Amino acid sequence: MYKKLLLFIGIPVFVLLLLFLFRFSLMRGAANFLICEDSTAPSQMLFVLSGAPTERSAKATEIYKNGFCKKLVCTGANHPQDFAALGIDLTEAQLTKNALIKLTVPDSAITLLEEGTSTMEESDAILKYCTDKKLNSIQIVSSKFHTRRVRSVFKEKFAEKNIEVKIIGAPSTGYEENKWWESEYGLIALNNEYVKLIYYLFK
Repeated sequence: MYKKLLLFIGIPVFVLLLLFLFRFSLMRGAANFLICEDSTAPSQMLFVLSGAPTERSAKATEIYKNGFCKKLVCTGANHPQDFAALGIDLTEAQLTKNALIKLTVPDSAITLLEEGTSTMEESDAILKYCTDKKLNSIQIVSSKFHTRRVRSVFKEKFAEKNIEVKIIGAPSTGYEENKWWESEYGLIALNNEYVKLIYYLFK
């Protein structure tokens, strides 16, 4: 009886001790699982997905100025409520374009694709755009924590149309991905992304 009780209490305590000792490695592992990106390479077009326009436009500008693309497309039909409260009626695509222009990307290099209110819808709009324009090599910029989900949404159906897709992650401006637990923004971002991964898996 004593031995069984000791095992009953001891095993959970031992597991909890291991989790505590390796907590930072486990939390970094949770972040690293979400980050699944490709190396930047020359492409016919670069698409900047909606959301987080500051960080995504910065990464897109870097790719553009390094000569890996000559044209950028900003996607997204949502109208952010925070801006609407200020009387500013812009789509997320327009916000991203404005951020790119502030980073000295010329207006002539930017196209708006004001479609899609989710990653799935944006991927459908981009696929149609690519087939209409006969593109076979593109890059997609999203936030680093989004790259695994973006890859799962884009890769297979674009491959069926013989379109090569590179997924590029933009680092967050609100937290460090490998220390996400030190920031409320990081905690929310990681939690939200795992919820979305599960949702897209069943959807």
